[in-house]
Amino acid sequence: MTSGYAAGAGTVGPSTKDGSRAMRIASRLIGYLPTKRNLNGTDWVNAKYPGRTYPSIAAIPWTFKQTHTIQEKKVDGVRTITVRPLLGATKSHIIYTHGGIYINELGRPHWWIIAELTKRTGAAVTVPLYRLAPESTYHEAYPYLVSVYRDVLRTAAPDDVTLMGDSAGGGLAIAQPWAFSDAGLPRPGRIVAFSPWLDVTATNPEIPKYDAVDPMLSVAGGVQAGLWWAGGDDPRTPLISPACAPDDMLATVPPTRIYQGSRDVCMADATVFRDRAVAAGADVTMKVYPGGFHVFPAFPRLPESREVYADVAAFLGRPPLP
Repeated sequence: MTSGYAAGAGTVGPSTKDGSRAMRIASRLIGYLPTKRNLNGTDWVNAKYPGRTYPSIAAIPWTFKQTHTIQEKKVDGVRTITVRPLLGATKSHIIYTHGGIYINELGRPHWWIIAELTKRTGAAVTVPLYRLAPESTYHEAYPYLVSVYRDVLRTAAPDDVTLMGDSAGGGLAIAQPWAFSDAGLPRPGRIVAFSPWLDVTATNPEIPKYDAVDPMLSVAGGVQAGLWWAGGDDPRTPLISPACAPDDMLATVPPTRIYQGSRDVCMADATVFRDRAVAAGADVTMKVYPGGFHVFPAFPRLPESREVYADVAAFLGRPPLP
């Protein structure tokens, strides 16, 4: 039995309305945390982020040192980390851009995602620590990400490269090939996005119905963060909001898989992006998991998350684990 359904290449009804029991418990617990209920409006972002001390990322887990090689370098002066599994390595190379509404650093759950990806796929994973808003904007991020991709291509063929990310990082994963093309670089093999944030304006009329059941996200705060990231440009610019890209750009999107929960405000714009990209001729499939909250694959033990990682491994051409 599968708890998700594929949308874009045909739709299959979900097996349960609210997901597995574990998903329901996890969603309830997230709802009790001081997240969404304390993040209404924009006062919290305006008070916390401008003028802050620039944050540090979560430390690399000590277990990585036992099971991976870890390489750190500066690319365009920005710290960039690559981890490679010591056992079961494949030729796949993932470039993983972390989420955090463009204003939050890479956190511990991102390392949980990366650990599961290397375990399931055998891929090397490069983690670009792009500079955050409000200190920086997308203008600085994309030249850096182009340089990271160029560096990865020194040891990996384009078809072996997968762009991946969650939330805001999922939006970056989807938009990066357009920047690569402008730089004269070949298209990467594929894209995988977990709960991607694809339109920072939050003007989709479907958003309120998802906001009513989303236990985690604050829409108003996200819009403010998106404006900082845009740096004064139109926030509907495709490199900021890929769901707003014109059809000719959408047609060039590499084969893409989106993994989305039904209790997530990002679902509304992910659906728009999927529908528009497919209509333009792109290979974009979205798998929706009933009851899934924002970036639920960050909790790899959920039954739905195990399904996601098995599907990602198959997408990258890796046989399932025994």
